[in-house]
Amino acid sequence: MDFYYTKSSPYANCVRMVISEIGIQEQINFIESHPFKNDSAFLQASPLGKVPCLDADGEIILDSEVICDFLDASFTGGELFNPVYADWRLKSLYSMVSGLIDTCVARQVENLRRDDNCFSEFWWNRHNSAISRALKAIEERQPLMPEEFTILHINLLSALTYLDFRHKDIEWRKDYSGLSDFFNTWKSRESYTANPLQG
Repeated sequence: MDFYYTKSSPYANCVRMVISEIGIQEQINFIESHPFKNDSAFLQASPLGKVPCLDADGEIILDSEVICDFLDASFTGGELFNPVYADWRLKSLYSMVSGLIDTCVARQVENLRRDDNCFSEFWWNRHNSAISRALKAIEERQPLMPEEFTILHINLLSALTYLDFRHKDIEWRKDYSGLSDFFNTWKSRESYTANPLQG
């Protein structure tokens, strides 16, 4: 299977962690692909020009959640997803964490626009407010999280790591001690340590 990714993508990071967690690294051909380089093989696999993308023996699978779900279902019978999908509250929390990642990426894009004189104070403030509300809401719902390691844990680890990676000005550990405790509990897991964000 060909996996197109960038080391700086929090979405691809979730998939990389799933691949490590279920131990199928040797079955994956990892292809680093910068979306802006418009490589023809990458664009054929990913028409939208977005990472991550998985070519599973000719079957193109897009979107990090779908890729993670596919791999988990195919190789473990759903060990990572089943506990989350079985409870609508956890599914909603999973969506909130995914939305947090989306907002953090949007904030990074807005930050990069400063150099082009296209920066929007309105969107910057809106992203900041959304991130603060989401972190607070996720922390309040932490007691719902399963004791076993799931896709929700992977998603949240990726979100918090991306905050450290791209948004060092957001001191989430200081304001959200519950999330800090969560991070400290799981940061030594091999599937996490083997897949750092870089770039």
